[in-house]
Amino acid sequence: MIPARTIALILALSVSPMASPAQDAATPKPVDRSPSSVTQSTASPDQASLAAARAPLLAATNASLEANGPMTAPASQPLILPEHKFWDRQQKLALAVHSAVRLADTIKTCRELAHGGIEDWIPTQSCAGVAAWNAGSVGVALGIGWLFHRYGFHRLERITPWVGTGASAAGLTKSVFNIY
Repeated sequence: MIPARTIALILALSVSPMASPAQDAATPKPVDRSPSSVTQSTASPDQASLAAARAPLLAATNASLEANGPMTAPASQPLILPEHKFWDRQQKLALAVHSAVRLADTIKTCRELAHGGIEDWIPTQSCAGVAAWNAGSVGVALGIGWLFHRYGFHRLERITPWVGTGASAAGLTKSVFNIY
């Protein structure tokens, strides 16, 4: 009985790493807007001509700064992009996948209960109780993700629905393969 649950847990956890490539792709990279970065790269002829066209403008700017007195140039700071909204594309996809896996788990568990099966992981033995438990777990995962978003823990916000999906996949695996 223990090895079967271990296999179900491993299968369930294999679903959760799908969130990390999407998380890395959604992370904004800071943009360097310093004038030196524009003139340093001359990899192509187009960039070389742009750098040559901008050189007189940069020289004129430097001359006007020197003529107006000693001033310190502002430090180059990365461009700060606005925060993402909670209901972005990635969050909607994670919610849809989580809900679909929970729905499949609910249907399979209800069929098993109707044919004399026993539910070990949910503290109820009725189909209505299983449906309420699974619907509530989707809501709890969504609420926890929103709290992480609200307080600035955006990586945890992105991981939360996939953890719930992993738990759902473990329950579905248990039901499909009759692991008791």
